[in-house]
Amino acid sequence: MATAEVRLRTSVEAWWWRILIFVPVALSIWFVNRPGTYRTLLFEGGWTTRFYVLAWIVLTPYLGWLIMATGRLTFSLIRHEPTQRVDEFFVGAATLILTGFGLGALSILYPQIVLGFAIAVLLWDSRDLRTPRKLTVTLPLVATLLLGLWLLATVFLDRAVIPDVISTDVQQLYAPYLAEVARNHSIWLAADNPIFSDFEIGRGNGLHLFLAAFLPPHVAQIISFLYFVGIGAVVFELARLIVPLQALGRRWEDAAIPIALGLAILGLAWPRTMPSILAGLYIMEFGKYHLQTAAFFVYFLLVVIRSSQSRDRFAAGICGFAVAGSYPLYAAFVFLISSLGVLTKALQRDQSGLVTSLLLGFGAIAGCILAFAINYFYLGIPATNPYSLFRKVASVERFSQFGSLDILDFFVVAQSIEVTDFLSKSGLVAVGRQSQSVLLVAALLAAVTCAIALVDSKRFPDRSSAAKSRALPGIAGLFIIIAYIASVRLLDMTLNIPSLIRLSIHVTALFPLATVAIACWALVIVRRLVPALFVGRFAPSVAILALLVACAWTLISFPWKSFKEDQAIAFARGRPLDQMPRVTLNWQRCDELQQTTGSDRILPLNGYRAMVPCYFSLLLTRGKIIHTYESDVARDFRKIALGTADTAEAALRSLGVKLFYVQKQNCDFWLNGFSDLFQGAELQKRFALFSETPNYWLLTWRDGEQTLSPQVEAGISELRTRSKDIYRQAYGIEPFEVVKHHLPPDGQRADIRALDQLSTCH
Repeated sequence: MATAEVRLRTSVEAWWWRILIFVPVALSIWFVNRPGTYRTLLFEGGWTTRFYVLAWIVLTPYLGWLIMATGRLTFSLIRHEPTQRVDEFFVGAATLILTGFGLGALSILYPQIVLGFAIAVLLWDSRDLRTPRKLTVTLPLVATLLLGLWLLATVFLDRAVIPDVISTDVQQLYAPYLAEVARNHSIWLAADNPIFSDFEIGRGNGLHLFLAAFLPPHVAQIISFLYFVGIGAVVFELARLIVPLQALGRRWEDAAIPIALGLAILGLAWPRTMPSILAGLYIMEFGKYHLQTAAFFVYFLLVVIRSSQSRDRFAAGICGFAVAGSYPLYAAFVFLISSLGVLTKALQRDQSGLVTSLLLGFGAIAGCILAFAINYFYLGIPATNPYSLFRKVASVERFSQFGSLDILDFFVVAQSIEVTDFLSKSGLVAVGRQSQSVLLVAALLAAVTCAIALVDSKRFPDRSSAAKSRALPGIAGLFIIIAYIASVRLLDMTLNIPSLIRLSIHVTALFPLATVAIACWALVIVRRLVPALFVGRFAPSVAILALLVACAWTLISFPWKSFKEDQAIAFARGRPLDQMPRVTLNWQRCDELQQTTGSDRILPLNGYRAMVPCYFSLLLTRGKIIHTYESDVARDFRKIALGTADTAEAALRSLGVKLFYVQKQNCDFWLNGFSDLFQGAELQKRFALFSETPNYWLLTWRDGEQTLSPQVEAGISELRTRSKDIYRQAYGIEPFEVVKHHLPPDGQRADIRALDQLSTCH
């Protein structure tokens, strides 16, 4: 009996703290998933918002722990050797990407399964929690760490915790798919909600799908924040590899960790480095997947630069496969990094590193092939971007189950998405000027450091610093970084494609690193020529101080300025989202439409951009506001938009569409709004006025004696006519008529700025 009691007491003592640490996370998960929370955050705020912020503050470390614990578990199963934290994070993320995708593909992405898996991984990891590596605590290190914490806290509150109700893409293409997957427990689309574009973008982002199974879609912003931290960790490791401080003497080597940490902070907070982007990495839309992709790209640079071990080969293969599998066109960037690694490792005759670089490329190719295959055999098209390339091999029959290729043809004309539109002759010039500025700054840094070192060596000599000459580190790493930055910059400045420009923001984090590394290599050359120049005691301390000042200035001037302008602290104190300074979309209208029309479906005829908050809003019943190109109505585009009025009416009635929204003083008509069904004569013949407000009309089918007043008919017709005029003014053609009548898109672009008039008609 006594033995049994001892065993029970021992088991309780061993497990009670493990169970206890899950209590805060359980309460946080319950709170963020409470019904009505989203509506309260938008319109009321108060204590719900305060506790919502607190819940994410509690949850975020646990999510980071889950990713790293998964990485440790994966390494323990595959490679039994010591690993670094940064490798554990990215391999864990890649494993969860593939796990989430696999569970979704099998249609078993249930919260019970996901939470059970997560708890099991965390309990396994809690058996042997490693003690963090001890660092020598110095004043520069403490100061740098405090700056880093300030940056992370600022970005976390400003970009991760506040739900993104500003980005139109997040509302249409990202959050809806996460909610749909959580509802269906599967990556495959429901017949009544064929959001094919969301599927193409999101079905391979398994980490997001995994966590969204038991958390709201807002978790995407938290995941992006974790990747933001991961980029900083990778830049820190890269700085220790390619900045040759050890070649400058013992005191410079002692300063390596604070300098590397400072460069990581500077990279995360660095401002614009391209003409069309106003800010750096911290300003990226956290509700999208761009930071995930950016983090893996930077990590791949680390993998191909450092001395390769077996863990690197495994990490390169699984991570390359996961990233390219999430979106196939990412394989181009991965293949670029792989090629740079193959080139340098071949020149160095590093067989192990060569294999690692090749595995990275092969993994990306395999992931790319898998993604294309899934898209083609399910959607009927390998990818919708670049559409002009894949349109030739698309299966009309398969794609018609989800949408209409005619709509994508309309996008090509209406948005003028042609490769020649994006070519910029000034791209090479811009890249040249940017390269020149980097070299000038590096030269200035080297010159100033030499001057300080000269004074330091004369006034405060330390002869022990020159006791022995250290071997030079390899310069191949710096070459890879510079070549990658130059290649990406050349692409985004020559091909002015918005999505490419947004994705390439990640190289901003590498600019401070590359600049300082170039300057440091110049100092190494000077030291080889004049060894006595670097025997002073305080030059490294002056360099650290200057770096701290640069970090503090950059933080105050950019992330902290954004934090104050966004009034992030006001949200944390309970301010409703619709009262935040950058929120311009009308969320009240969505709530108003829900309250006044019940479960009846609404087809907007205009106001495409103004209705973005309502299309897939959690405030509305599912599918209430019919999306322009991702809906069951869009599948019948030929009948509704391109067919006769009789055909369009029959199709809409069969789909249960009863209400039609027309926004006043708005000429942003797309697709269905140009249908013959909504011409002047047909309006009076087939429709009646359901309701009218100062901002919009709601039409319904005419039934009996109901009529549509001539004033309403004239107002709607005037808006449609003005919309066509604006398109002709911008493109020289009417895009809808080109698609409808299969005309050649040979209009001459006149003034693309005329499209700005669509939202106000003037």
